[in-house]
Amino acid sequence: MQNSVFPDPEPQDNIIGVDKGALLCLEKGISLTTAVGDFDSITFNQKARLKSITKDIREFDSKKDETDAEIALKIAVTDRDVESIVIYNWTGGRIDHMLSVLYMVYQPKFLKAIDRISLINETNTIRFYKPGDYTLLKELGKEYLSFIGMTSLSKLTLKGVKYPIENVSYTYPRALISNEFSEKQCQICFNEGLLAVIQSSDK
Repeated sequence: MQNSVFPDPEPQDNIIGVDKGALLCLEKGISLTTAVGDFDSITFNQKARLKSITKDIREFDSKKDETDAEIALKIAVTDRDVESIVIYNWTGGRIDHMLSVLYMVYQPKFLKAIDRISLINETNTIRFYKPGDYTLLKELGKEYLSFIGMTSLSKLTLKGVKYPIENVSYTYPRALISNEFSEKQCQICFNEGLLAVIQSSDK
């Protein structure tokens, strides 16, 4: 997986490896709590090695209604003590896989957990927000800041950014891209809708 990003877990963290991602974690010396998938992208010998090292292996038939990522996320969100759920390397090479991960936030079983979910790859961090008031901190090396309406939005206000707006509503999903922090933090608030915020770089 080219230009992959891997976690640097603390001892208390739970790591779920998804399909080939489980094997890649082991190659990086990252111990897995659980490995999930149909494992159709790894060889028989690689699967045997994975099973010999990881105690909790959850293998599913490739003919299933949920993707491997959905199964892994379902495991994560059922633990209400988990404060943060980070999905690494979610883009891959196929746009259908990428969209399936982005669209998971619409599923009722994940909706209550979306404020705990982050998507991270080499150049992007995506977080999701329900209506409310928030202060966002600028990530090191991420010069761009985009606000993506996953739904219609009511009375969106952006402060502390290069292109601020106040109480602007959109009746359709609207992508406000290539904004920037004017300082080290910014404020957002809105009354209705679902908002994705992306901090990104061009490297």
